[in-house]
Amino acid sequence: MTATTNRYLTDDQLATFWQQGYLLLKGLLTPQEIASARGAILNMIPRDMVFPEYFHSSQGRLKPYNPDGSQSFYTAELLPLLCNEQLYYAAADILQSDCLHTSDGSVGISLKDSGSEGLIQRLHLDMERPEPEELSTEHVRYEVGIGGCYYLTDVEHNGAGIHVIPEGPRMVEEIMLNEHDGLTRFENWRNINELAPSIEVTGEAGDFVLMHHMMPHGASRNKNSSPRIAQFTRLYRLSEAEAREAPGPHHPLAPGAEVALTELGRKLFRLAPWID
Repeated sequence: MTATTNRYLTDDQLATFWQQGYLLLKGLLTPQEIASARGAILNMIPRDMVFPEYFHSSQGRLKPYNPDGSQSFYTAELLPLLCNEQLYYAAADILQSDCLHTSDGSVGISLKDSGSEGLIQRLHLDMERPEPEELSTEHVRYEVGIGGCYYLTDVEHNGAGIHVIPEGPRMVEEIMLNEHDGLTRFENWRNINELAPSIEVTGEAGDFVLMHHMMPHGASRNKNSSPRIAQFTRLYRLSEAEAREAPGPHHPLAPGAEVALTELGRKLFRLAPWID
């Protein structure tokens, strides 16, 4: 169950990840995967630009939702992103386990916004906050998960790149483990301010911004002409008991999408067990 040797990341990359809290993984997707995923996301936008009530739009950022209120889009065009082998191996190297599951599957489009520069979303954490009795160095290092977003368009400066705080997870860990209000600081870590300045992560289409879920992060405004199109993927480590089970994904796959899954994809979506 445990991954004992690195299969994708170098020692320097691992050291950078644990120091900075994030990595920019270059070129994970083929041109065909980029075009297919980008087209599928753009096709979610109604041609008449009449948005259903369950869509979200704020300051140039469009966030499609399903009619049931969920954000996960597990379609044939987007499954290759959630089940990308290189991303899986990078996550296995970081979480030190082969037995992982994937989730999220939300998408976003950031259009040009003529407002002032800066964040349009408060810095926050993606992690599920542990109970006080669960809190430990081991837990915050391996059990809170990792994830991030694929850039499906080139993202230049002021192009709505995701904002992160370098070394942010180390700062969060220090507070959580040592302060009496460590688990509830900054409005339960939903409005992180006065911690440290954030920076914008730029990249090219096909890159993935990989972050520890204790990374303070937020969406920024797009000041450029080109839209930023992104897809979000999360990966978590399974316990040995969980790795023997196959309950399926937390949200159903789109009709007909399962046939496109690889053997790795079936395990990541928990349609097949990792351990027989």
